[in-house]
Amino acid sequence: MSKANSAPEVFEDNQKAMNWLILGGSLVTLALWANLNDPFNAPKSWILSISGFWLLGWVIAQVKYRWQNFSLRWAIILGCSFWIALAASFIATDNKYIGMFGDYQRRTGFLSYTCLVVFFLGASFLINLKNLKSLHLTTVFVGFLVGIYGFAQHFKYDFIKWNNPYNSVLSTFGNPDFAAAFMGIFAVLNFGLLIQSKYVRWLRLLSGANVLLLLTVISFSQVRQGLLIAAVGIAIIAIVWTFQQSKKFGYALSALSVVVAILSLIGMLNKGPIAKYLYKVSVTYRGDYWRAGWRMFIHHPFFGVGSDRYGAYFREYRDTTQAVRRGPDLVSNAAHNVPIQLASTGGIFVLLTFIVLTGFIFWRGVTALRTSEGSNQITAATFFAAWLAYEAQSFVSIDNLAIAVWGYILGGAVVGLSLIPSLPHKKQGKGSILQPLFSSILALTIFAISVLFLQAEMAMKSSSSLPLPQSSSQIKEFEVAAKKPLSYVFQEPAFSIRVAANLAQAHDFQGAEEILQKTINSDPRAFDAMETQARIYEYQQSWSKAVQVRQKMIGLDPYNSNLKAQLLQDQRSETAKAK
Repeated sequence: MSKANSAPEVFEDNQKAMNWLILGGSLVTLALWANLNDPFNAPKSWILSISGFWLLGWVIAQVKYRWQNFSLRWAIILGCSFWIALAASFIATDNKYIGMFGDYQRRTGFLSYTCLVVFFLGASFLINLKNLKSLHLTTVFVGFLVGIYGFAQHFKYDFIKWNNPYNSVLSTFGNPDFAAAFMGIFAVLNFGLLIQSKYVRWLRLLSGANVLLLLTVISFSQVRQGLLIAAVGIAIIAIVWTFQQSKKFGYALSALSVVVAILSLIGMLNKGPIAKYLYKVSVTYRGDYWRAGWRMFIHHPFFGVGSDRYGAYFREYRDTTQAVRRGPDLVSNAAHNVPIQLASTGGIFVLLTFIVLTGFIFWRGVTALRTSEGSNQITAATFFAAWLAYEAQSFVSIDNLAIAVWGYILGGAVVGLSLIPSLPHKKQGKGSILQPLFSSILALTIFAISVLFLQAEMAMKSSSSLPLPQSSSQIKEFEVAAKKPLSYVFQEPAFSIRVAANLAQAHDFQGAEEILQKTINSDPRAFDAMETQARIYEYQQSWSKAVQVRQKMIGLDPYNSNLKAQLLQDQRSETAKAK
């Protein structure tokens, strides 16, 4: 047997890396902290970074050995090419803080994508047909926790009282769309486990119960995309299983699936006989976001508008259709389509390397199906179908970290499962003894940075509920507490605006203006900071200053009729004051 494309053995030395991979992915999904200003995305981003940087040390130590394998060599080349393109875009980003850490309550900046690439490579190196037990158990356990929490939320038994404007089913994601998408993907993974007779009965029974639980909670969430992507993934597994039983029935089921898929697609576009069941007006809204993202890409083709800077440029690149349809003040900080998001924020090199990497994973998935048989083929089909389900939802959603981490793990798993199982051979030498030390240093460094973010998050949460000072003696104490979120090394721009607003409410206008001006100087596209600044000037009847700020805002938001009306009102007030 040729060793050029055989799967490397996963030795006991690598079990720790496997634990970091699976536990890291699980905690990114499950983590939430109600006492934070951002209870969902903040803790997920910290866990992703800590586990990703530990794995980075391991991946670097493994590259020389894994390079011997043809498919893993291409996984390394394409993964690193994607990362290099992201790095080039980050260097060109106008706001390095957001470029590195991501827009607030998204956290999909360069740091997060670096970790996602590491998770992909780690999964490619580690996962094969011989070591799936822990991964299977994880899909059952994590799927159950996410599903049962969403089930409890639906029946008003949530242990946390969220300020929730959405459907009650948030699970651990903070948004029913994300929760439903994740549950759809994990329903596919659990279905693939259910139909394999080689596994113990209790595991299959739990998987079957999970499928029912997850599909039920998706229906409670009223998010149709979750059911659709689950249907896509389950159909792929069913087709492969049917082909094993009878090619005739396999072709018939394939044809039926294609017809249903076409009807579903045109139905989602509000056409065809099942449009009334599938169409949602949010699809139209997503089209508005896609057009804006495409314009950003056309006008910034090489490096995009900057890492995770979609929101900063959205107002300028949207069109009148969006402004009229949803109102000029309703904006977005994501394209709700991952390829368009990457193109608009990263440019042509990021888009092309992403497409090639995605195509490579697809090719390896097809290869895995063609070169395997029996239960091994069903296993390959399960992970390939779950990855395809992730890709399908990414065309109408964003790279939410809790979902994206599994998209990249599943992509790596598809690559790993496509390799020919290697024959037993003499165990090769252990990796460098420096690798655990290197990994630990990287992880501890990110942990220390995360602690600073944690402290700022908790301070912002506390300062949001500060009572306004009732006397002059309380003002100083109030100002110290209000400014505490900005006392840390990394100052979140969104916190600066919130702190300035708090100070303005306490009539500390000078302190508020200093903070806002500093924010605007560091980011001339800080629209919300300008809005707060203009309101302060208007409250103080400093009409000329308010006019200047509003004029700058119109340059960033040319389709905002409300903004233009406010500018006209300020200009009239300025004229009246001059008289």
